Amino acid sequence: MTFGTQKRITLGTLPSLGLVDARAKANNIIEHGKAGRDPRSYRRAEAALRHDNTFTKVRERFVNVVKPNLKSWKNFEQSLLLHVEPRWGSRPIQDIRRADVHALLDDLVEEDKIQTAIAIRKRLSRLFNWAVDREIIKDSPVGGLKRDDLKKNHEAGRALTDAELRKVWRATVSLGYPYGPLYQLLILTGQRRSEWADAKRSEVDGPERWLEVPKGRHKSKRDHVVPLSDAAWALFDTLPVWKGNDYHLFSSSYGERSVSDFSNAKERLNKLLTKVAPFRVHDFRVTCETRLAKLGFNQEVRDAVLGHAKQGLQRIYNKHSYLDEKRAALDAYAKHVMAVVA
Repeated sequence: MTFGTQKRITLGTLPSLGLVDARAKANNIIEHGKAGRDPRSYRRAEAALRHDNTFTKVRERFVNVVKPNLKSWKNFEQSLLLHVEPRWGSRPIQDIRRADVHALLDDLVEEDKIQTAIAIRKRLSRLFNWAVDREIIKDSPVGGLKRDDLKKNHEAGRALTDAELRKVWRATVSLGYPYGPLYQLLILTGQRRSEWADAKRSEVDGPERWLEVPKGRHKSKRDHVVPLSDAAWALFDTLPVWKGNDYHLFSSSYGERSVSDFSNAKERLNKLLTKVAPFRVHDFRVTCETRLAKLGFNQEVRDAVLGHAKQGLQRIYNKHSYLDEKRAALDAYAKHVMAVVA
């Protein structure tokens, strides 16, 4: 009996390839060998098919299939293009795991986009189930996903106690740039995470000492001015300065792109904390509004500070910007915070 030249076949790398998957791949190679087939040719074809089925390509096929019977297919597609494809577009859909789905939803929740997260979960579930039915993937990473925070009765969050606020602030100091000062500015101003995380130098007015969030970046689709207290301005003054006037304030690429690794940053922050109940970055907003109420600021001023959209007739008739009131409120709140964390 004669044998051909032996060839080495790599199954994968640790830790991404687990023991169970490694055994399955090894048995598959052995079966091909017993049948007289070159397992390398099979694996090349399998790899080509895998990389051809990227998330973007599968999404395009799915939308084309459901378009005739789904009236809202444009909204369906647009939400995936906006919130999912920047992260997964070029990835083989077979490589997307449940942990990836959790990380995506976590980031949406931290951005105060609860309803968006609920919609994305439903749409991903439908897409992945279709991919399972077409035998593109074996199992859906959304199947059985447990997310109590995405129930319809989702609460707004909780206000941190003074003791918790002090611990969180001190932990952010240990984080360093970019996430340390980012969290601190979120605490001091009560704004949504994206309103600072995506901020550019051109949006900060030095003489006026405020951040102007353009309507294209604001949830209410209107320009939103955030006055900066002495403490907030002092933090801003410590941020790196890069070329030009349009760089991102919080960046790991010298201002070219804004930071985006929020899940890992929050995990690092959590590891630095002891005896602090679970909280979301969104809870910094809840903390801000709660303290402002205790400091005596009325609901209209608090809504103006947090950038909440005016409701009912207020939206139509009340054109007051509350700029002076917002500055007074944020100055008072910053003094309170700095006294707590000292």
